[in-house]
Amino acid sequence: MGTERQRIDRRLTAITQVAGTVPAGPVALFQDAWGRTVQRFDFAEIGLPMGLIVPFAEAFRGHYAPMAKGTRMQGWKAMKVFARFVSEDSMVSDLGDLTSELFGRYILWLDASRNRMGQPRSPGSRYNQYQPVKLLTEWIARHHAELMPVRPSFPFNPFPNRHEVQGRRRPLSAKQLQDILLACYEEIDTAWALFEEGQRILAAPGDRDDADSLPAMLRKIHELGHGIMPEAKDLPRRLMRQLHLNGGHDRLEQYLHATARSLAPFYVALAIQTAGNPEALRLIDRDCIEPHPLIEHRIMIDWRKARAGHLLKQAQRRSFDNRRRYAVPNLIEKLLAMTAPLVMHAPPAERNHLFLMRRPGRPVSVIQRTTLEVAVSRFVKNADKRIAAWNEVHPDLPREKLPSFCMMLFRRSVAFEHYRASGGDVRVAQNILNHSSAALTDRYIQNEQAQKIQHETMVRLQRLMLQWVHASADTPEPTMGEAAETFGHRCLAPMVGPAKPCPYFGGCLACPGLVVPIDTAHLARILLAIEHLGKARMRLTPERWMLLYKPSYDVLTQDILPDFPAAMHASARKMMALLPDLPELE
Repeated sequence: MGTERQRIDRRLTAITQVAGTVPAGPVALFQDAWGRTVQRFDFAEIGLPMGLIVPFAEAFRGHYAPMAKGTRMQGWKAMKVFARFVSEDSMVSDLGDLTSELFGRYILWLDASRNRMGQPRSPGSRYNQYQPVKLLTEWIARHHAELMPVRPSFPFNPFPNRHEVQGRRRPLSAKQLQDILLACYEEIDTAWALFEEGQRILAAPGDRDDADSLPAMLRKIHELGHGIMPEAKDLPRRLMRQLHLNGGHDRLEQYLHATARSLAPFYVALAIQTAGNPEALRLIDRDCIEPHPLIEHRIMIDWRKARAGHLLKQAQRRSFDNRRRYAVPNLIEKLLAMTAPLVMHAPPAERNHLFLMRRPGRPVSVIQRTTLEVAVSRFVKNADKRIAAWNEVHPDLPREKLPSFCMMLFRRSVAFEHYRASGGDVRVAQNILNHSSAALTDRYIQNEQAQKIQHETMVRLQRLMLQWVHASADTPEPTMGEAAETFGHRCLAPMVGPAKPCPYFGGCLACPGLVVPIDTAHLARILLAIEHLGKARMRLTPERWMLLYKPSYDVLTQDILPDFPAAMHASARKMMALLPDLPELE
């Protein structure tokens, strides 16, 4: 028996209100995937005129919704600077006053501003305070055109030379990086030994332990804190006395899980070996390790970077040989074990992070940037003390103290060392930094040493060019029966090292040192090569032609052939008949 089914209404209707959305107003709230507020920005507190508070708060919510916490904080700081300018300018009351002239005055105001040290702000600092305000104003102009009858225009480049390398700190040398890594490994061994000892104590039976011994106390603390170190105020007074006799609260915590002190050397070592962005490395996930698809003893490390690409994110990935004791995969494996007890005590949004720690008076979370900076500073002091002690015992083998550094310096230093070791190949540093553009990599490696390498490279290539030209001038005209080089070029430096072939070997037409004299003999060889490639195109499969021979054909026809004068072609075609046939292309 049939039954009547209710018709389904498939008409599209506009949703007027979505449950759980943040209401409009002067406060910009940002929530995580679990609906909890993670950031709050009150635009009524920064001194903006009443007519600008709600529009800018709405623009801030809309523009920064998909962005990282640090990016929002940078935009918020820029808005506070802009509010201070508006207060001093006293010519802005509503959106209609946001004109091109106003932003011109704002640029001049930023140019005259000073930092906390009383010095003029750098172009990069002024750009960071100007760009967020510009983006939010454009957002308002797009979404509320009725409130801004005249859309303001902005200059193309108000702060030129903001990427200027002058005044930057020199990168750390390879020796300095090695010294820092050695200090990291010493501290890592100490932290890992404490953690391993704590795990052995907790895994062993404790029936026969003395009540005042370290194992008994460690088990009691483990029980009270549910796997992690409890707050000092939550410990019984008798246990506190025992804690003091066994090294104190901070040392006993290292038996149970990672702390800020133990995380610092791991973080510095990973920053140097991966050449990763400091903020992206601090937020690296626990599932960042993947097996290499081809090589058994290599491991892939994959991490996310919020600013890696505008439309398409550039993968931050490198492979490492895990047979080395202090290789990145082995360090991460130790971190995973040391932070495993903290995972279940962290909020859901933080549990997938690697650098977890217990914060006094707060829940477990990823280590904060300021906490990490303090921990790294303490690590440097402890390392210098160990080095001083070593020098007293071994005056014949002295060690230098660690150089002064900041975390941002590692990325540039490692990139430059790879650039220098490659003989000035920017693509090597580009691969290390995972940059999509070599122009961006060039900003990282530019310094006095890089300019010296570039100058030496140009001198070396110019000498090779002169040698090649002179050798070509002394070469007699080709005659019947003489052997000719494939595609008509001859390499003067097939080896760039004792046992290292040229990276362009087999693809000489793409070599930046390729020199083609403008004469009849070389034009004849080029025409013969073009004709030979054209015949092969009709015989080979399209896929093989596109993969192997089309790049050379395009270079010959589009880049090299147009440089020869048309009057030279007739005599060159006559000379083609005297050249031996080129080998068949397969």
